Amino acid sequence: MKLICEKFKESMESEEAECRHPNDYCQTRTSCMICFVEKERKREMAREAQKKQSE
Repeated sequence: MKLICEKFKESMESEEAECRHPNDYCQTRTSCMICFVEKERKREMAREAQKKQSE
């Protein structure tokens, strides 16, 4: 699935979704699908690391 940055009009695949301008002000960041997917992927990676560590 293609995601589009509303501010910079950049497109990217959802599998590689990552905010390319995290330090710039963005009025749509709270509703941005790119930021949402990026956070979810990081949370999933943290869960996996936690699961491996507890084994």
